[in-house]
Amino acid sequence: MLVYTTAQLEKYRKHPLTIQQTLNLEKDLQQRDAQIIAVKPVTVNGTLGWEKGLIYSQLSIKTQLTYPSTRSFEPVVLPINIDVQEFYSSDLNTNNDTDSQPEELIIPLENEQLDLQSVIEDNILLSIPSQVLTTEEQAKGTMPSGKEWTVISEDQYQKNRKQAGNSQWDKLKELLPPDDE
Repeated sequence: MLVYTTAQLEKYRKHPLTIQQTLNLEKDLQQRDAQIIAVKPVTVNGTLGWEKGLIYSQLSIKTQLTYPSTRSFEPVVLPINIDVQEFYSSDLNTNNDTDSQPEELIIPLENEQLDLQSVIEDNILLSIPSQVLTTEEQAKGTMPSGKEWTVISEDQYQKNRKQAGNSQWDKLKELLPPDDE
């Protein structure tokens, strides 16, 4: 596990801690998201240090996830290549000077510890797209359908809605006199 206390990180005020690790997070990620089929080893490169009274991390995270397609449940390999920069503080009230604080979100540390593995897992899970498609599904662009039902896109729905009109308004228009007068 990659857990650092603030006391350990104090040593790196002048020179940041360099991190170069390969982690096997498959079981941990599968516990957090049961849809994950497989995870290749996660490569993490970056630094931890201090800036303006805050602990910061700059990480480059690379791996491959196998995740089910959101249409057919076929396995899809998702390459994950993300850069993460975050700021942490064990006491958010220590630095009230707003000019010296970064305009980034400052994440509070629990028990004066930075759990870097949780940070890595969180960012991997956040990088999974809401729509995962196989290459065939992307190329065809067809939506799933069944007996007496079809999934349509939002654009197609809006198009159908405009073409159909509103039958209730059409019935009311029949009751009004023509605009010829």
